[in-house]
Amino acid sequence: MAPSRAIAPPLPDVLYTMAEEGADQETSDLTEDMWAGLMRDGADVARRVEEEVDANNAAVSRDEIDPDDLVAIRDAAGVIITRDHRHGRVSAETYPDENELLAAWNAIVAELEPSALDVEEAEMDDGAEGPSSGRNAAEHQG
Repeated sequence: MAPSRAIAPPLPDVLYTMAEEGADQETSDLTEDMWAGLMRDGADVARRVEEEVDANNAAVSRDEIDPDDLVAIRDAAGVIITRDHRHGRVSAETYPDENELLAAWNAIVAELEPSALDVEEAEMDDGAEGPSSGRNAAEHQG
């Protein structure tokens, strides 16, 4: 299996435009300086990129796109696109495996939305102990 692959410019800008209109998931930090979008199904993403370029709806032409990048997108479980609004930088990376894709996405969410994970952890550990668990178990057993 191929490793994740950083997509070369100018294709990340095309992917960013597509993700803004229809990412499967997206997140941003509180100041909205950083944004990230997850697009699953690389074959569908590659098809949509080619349609946009061929219809002249994208700001790039086919000869500006590295064909190996399109192959990497097509073969990927998904693509994560990030944009640093402060510096105007857009990047995109493909992930060939669903587990790698989700691990990378969860790391980005944890970085941009640290409180989202705190809420999940708080919901999982509400501190309540029932009679069959914790230090009170012996007291309730007879």
